[in-house]
Amino acid sequence: MPYDETITKFHQRHNHPANTTMNKKTTIICSAADQASMNIKENLIALRDWEHDGEIYESDRFRIVTVEKLHIFCDHIDSELEKRGLPTDMIIFASKHKSDNGKRLFSAHFTGNVGDARFGGNPREFAPAAPQALRAFLHSMRDLAADTGYEVSMESTHHGPTALLVPSIYIEIGSGEAEWVDRDAGRIVASAILGMDVNQREPGSAAPVAVGFGGGHYAPRQTKLILETEITFGHNFPKYQLDDLDDELILEAFEKSSADFAYFDRKSMNAAKRYRISVRIEDLGYEVLRESTIRERFGR
Repeated sequence: MPYDETITKFHQRHNHPANTTMNKKTTIICSAADQASMNIKENLIALRDWEHDGEIYESDRFRIVTVEKLHIFCDHIDSELEKRGLPTDMIIFASKHKSDNGKRLFSAHFTGNVGDARFGGNPREFAPAAPQALRAFLHSMRDLAADTGYEVSMESTHHGPTALLVPSIYIEIGSGEAEWVDRDAGRIVASAILGMDVNQREPGSAAPVAVGFGGGHYAPRQTKLILETEITFGHNFPKYQLDDLDDELILEAFEKSSADFAYFDRKSMNAAKRYRISVRIEDLGYEVLRESTIRERFGR
């Protein structure tokens, strides 16, 4: 059943008019078209007592909503939920990760397109990122996934949706069907989601946020900095996207990451690229910090 019809039925059964404002909750979007997503959903439901009617599940801090389409096509879902009295302050897209390398992987990333929009969203647009949730998830997964054979990594920004007003994050099981339906993997991801401290909004409590430039799609240096220092990352752009980043997109990346500074994977960027991007970043009033400086300032 499409999510809009499901939500309408939820309100009818519980006598909630469509414009009722309920407490904002972190909303976990699960896709019926995605095997890993359904695996995570089943484990979420098993791990906690939920109030539910149909496909809307409610707890004190979280809400689970199931959609029929793939997540990448869920532009404006936050607005649609709010119209139906289910406002959210953050969205977690529980999803599969697909790769030909067969790597067993738990990953997380933000969404956006530096160019066209072949895989959802709008061209040249980034969704608001949830950097504190990224940090919480990676730290939790490092502990929960130990000795499982799964690696843990952030990914660079890619695909849709992009037309969102609230922060969001993709959390994924990869890289193939065997992993997508792995019940233990689904339980681990569900446990990490429900254990995340996603409300670190008190002054001084949030980790400093970097926008990342350079490196590969899986951003190994950025992942290590999240796990080994006190910082986190918002949007991140691998070396193959750097030529497509103009001044407008760089500004949007900082704004939609609520960023404090930039980080370059310098070994993957030639001097001309570093100079071009750093000039724009400094014009915007941000620093570009080297890894050694990050570790000195924010090491543990």
